[in-house]
Amino acid sequence: MRTEPQRTCIGCRQVKARSSLHRVAVMDGQLVADPPRVTGRSAYLCRDAACWALAEKRRALDRALELHTSAQDWERLRQGILV
Repeated sequence: MRTEPQRTCIGCRQVKARSSLHRVAVMDGQLVADPPRVTGRSAYLCRDAACWALAEKRRALDRALELHTSAQDWERLRQGILV
């Protein structure tokens, strides 16, 4: 039996199973949460709102994806995921 891949949350820095995290990637210049198969840079965040707030405060997504995120980008991601 295969073991599930492990990824690190950029908010809390805990290593967790990939299926328990949200994947954030850049597709066509837009931030996309939980994209279908896409290659390239991506970052993982827990499903906990506190991790998202910490990642935003530390600008962890900017560093991980090498781009500048705005408050509107974060709000759009939250609305689509943390409902």
